[in-house]
Amino acid sequence: MKFNTPKFGPLSGVKVVFSAMEIAGPFSAQLLAEWGAEVIWIENSKYPDTIRVQENYKELSRRNLYALSLNLFSEEGKEVFYKLIKECDIFIEASKGPAFAKKGITDEVLWSHNKKLVIAHLSGFGQYGDPEYTNLAAYNTIAQAFSGYLIQNGDQNQPMPAFPYTADYLCGLTVTSSVLAALHNAQKTGVGESIDVAMYETMLRMGQYYMMDYLNGGEMCPRMIKGKDPLYAGCGLYSCKDGYIVFEIVGVSQVKQMFDLIGISQYYGTEDVPEGTQLISRKMKVNDEFEAALDKFFKERSIEESLKVLSDLKVAGAKVLEVSELQNNPQYIARDSFTTWKNSAGKDYTGPNIMPKFKNNPGKIWRAMPDYGEDTADIMSHLGYSEVEITKLNDEKIIKVRK
Repeated sequence: MKFNTPKFGPLSGVKVVFSAMEIAGPFSAQLLAEWGAEVIWIENSKYPDTIRVQENYKELSRRNLYALSLNLFSEEGKEVFYKLIKECDIFIEASKGPAFAKKGITDEVLWSHNKKLVIAHLSGFGQYGDPEYTNLAAYNTIAQAFSGYLIQNGDQNQPMPAFPYTADYLCGLTVTSSVLAALHNAQKTGVGESIDVAMYETMLRMGQYYMMDYLNGGEMCPRMIKGKDPLYAGCGLYSCKDGYIVFEIVGVSQVKQMFDLIGISQYYGTEDVPEGTQLISRKMKVNDEFEAALDKFFKERSIEESLKVLSDLKVAGAKVLEVSELQNNPQYIARDSFTTWKNSAGKDYTGPNIMPKFKNNPGKIWRAMPDYGEDTADIMSHLGYSEVEITKLNDEKIIKVRK
């Protein structure tokens, strides 16, 4: 399939089709498009993606895409879809469990049209399992709650979900990595793959660090105390005179020097804190006094003074930046971490630049978010449909052509 996609990035020549709304699935497809793939976004011909109501975010989340408006599950729509699939390397869909299979679009049917096709199914609870769960809808908070991730976040007073939409973005990254792994194998073997990404299983892996102690010893890590690491003292969020910083006191010399600096050196080299200690565990007797001394020390200093102290001790630390500070930060400027592009109406939009940075084959923003049905007629024409057939399908609401 060739439109006017420029050749750039490590995925130049890769063809992707996706059917997904909101964030998780589309985030994966957007990354592929920013890395050079040719990506077609299928929207329902009866109603547009709900992301279109987000005035600013939509312009970031759907750049570099082609928009096809199609009633995918109608018989005529399936015919169009299968023609697309014949030319496609990767197909990504997000729905409630095995929704596509229930409509007759099974993996085997797709492979009958393209045996090398990589298929990614993204859903809250997976393509199979207990029927009580498999067909349920899921969003960011649902995946976090069901996976054991949410209960680990928040503070001692109550659990809190991680925002903005953490599960969606992590699941999108999971889809991206898995389809590229499968594509590598499909190109070697000539045989496609079907990937079952359950949002709750992705978040289960994201919460694995503390969970392993419970699964193998019955002890569950408590939630944070005022933004501080629940396992180790001297790690997390601290207040200064003019704002917040974070730091991680990790390492033998860092621990010893910090004890000296904040006036509790008498505890270093004892049975509780033996020489060579790299981290201060919450289980150590010195925990409370160590934290109290750290709080007092940094509250008496500015952020600038505090970061200088941390730097001198070779302790990793950073100011907690306000969003308003990001664009003028010299590191952001030096790396072009933000960029500006125009939407389809010619209005300038500023947002995060493409990441990561490929040295030899960099990504590119070359197209604004397409209007609803903007590319439908061109895609249909490319697939061999005549103007008369396109008009007929549009009138029957199988497709929607932008007027």
